Amino acid sequence: MLTEQEIERIKSLPEDGNVLMAVVNVNPAVVDNEGSGLQTRAKSMMQQEGIPPTIMARVLDDLAESRTTFGKSAVYVVNEDMFERYDVQVDLPERFHYGRPVKSMIANILEMMPKVGVLAVDREFARFFVLEQGELTEIRRRENVRLDDGDRWDTVVSGTRHVPGAPGSGGAGRGQPGSGPRSDSGYDLFEAREAAAQQRFYNDMQKQVTKLMGHYGLKHIILVGPVQRVADFKAEIPDKAPYEVLGSTNVSAGTGWADPAQILEKVSPMLDELRTQQEEELMHRIQEEGVMEVERVLQMIQQGQIYMLIIPEDGSRMHVYRSHNREVPYFTSKETAHSPLDDSLMERVTLDEVLPDFVTLYGVDVRRLRGDNADRLVRQFGGLAGLPRF
Repeated sequence: MLTEQEIERIKSLPEDGNVLMAVVNVNPAVVDNEGSGLQTRAKSMMQQEGIPPTIMARVLDDLAESRTTFGKSAVYVVNEDMFERYDVQVDLPERFHYGRPVKSMIANILEMMPKVGVLAVDREFARFFVLEQGELTEIRRRENVRLDDGDRWDTVVSGTRHVPGAPGSGGAGRGQPGSGPRSDSGYDLFEAREAAAQQRFYNDMQKQVTKLMGHYGLKHIILVGPVQRVADFKAEIPDKAPYEVLGSTNVSAGTGWADPAQILEKVSPMLDELRTQQEEELMHRIQEEGVMEVERVLQMIQQGQIYMLIIPEDGSRMHVYRSHNREVPYFTSKETAHSPLDDSLMERVTLDEVLPDFVTLYGVDVRRLRGDNADRLVRQFGGLAGLPRF
């Protein structure tokens, strides 16, 4: 997993040095990774990128070891003086880049691995997890403990009453002969107390979950447990809760002792559904209110009029021009040798290379589209779109 400290260190790499930044799918369950397939594919892609032989050899040697780890993808950051590999439990699209650091690659990786909360809940237990970068970490466990003897089954049911008037039907109290038909008031009382205890338990957990979701910066939660128990817990969530229930599922084992791996297997498909839903909503917003001509988008970004930039998943396929003088920044899609602002030289760079500038200088939020939506963005909107602030 990429920690916050590691992410910040990668983002702070000097811009004037060459570095290999690569994402390699090393999942042993993928057929293409069997035998020599993984190293052959990686070597071919690195040769196409023009990566120096010494760095290429170090990565190829390391790939043999990375296959023995538990990661599905390996993220490499390598130069002559540094060799770092981060194992990630998510199948990521492969990419190799050698040159100045493309710091937006890290943001792209994180965006492809949404971070959500997971609550496994039933009548007895509640377990809160954070699902991040394909790994499920249990944060808190709570048991629904009965506080006093009055809540015990045998104590409550022993109060079963009998109604006078029918001889031979048993006594009014436990072990007492009586003269009336039995009433199940003790059982009803037990059920009422159980329901009240459950509601208190769920209400308290809802408050704790709200705090935990805020603490970890989570906007979506997945509920795991029996259908009725999940429904009972959802009833305690206020309409204006600062998070959204993404979905629910169940596990064959009880939630109190279910293996996190089993929970992960159940909830992982919901993350892809979340991304797909978010992308569809973005495409709809682009059509309704978006700016879609590339040069116009770039101009409006520099004027501070764009708050969200939508691009295809691989921003290395589009090129723009950037001025050398960072003190007087200028960006355009038109081929030009000098900036009209200060006559400084212009350089042709990939869209990925300028994304950090857009974020830092103009406060732009960058979102990426995958698959069919990315193709539509290229075909219909020229490969770039923006949502205006006003």
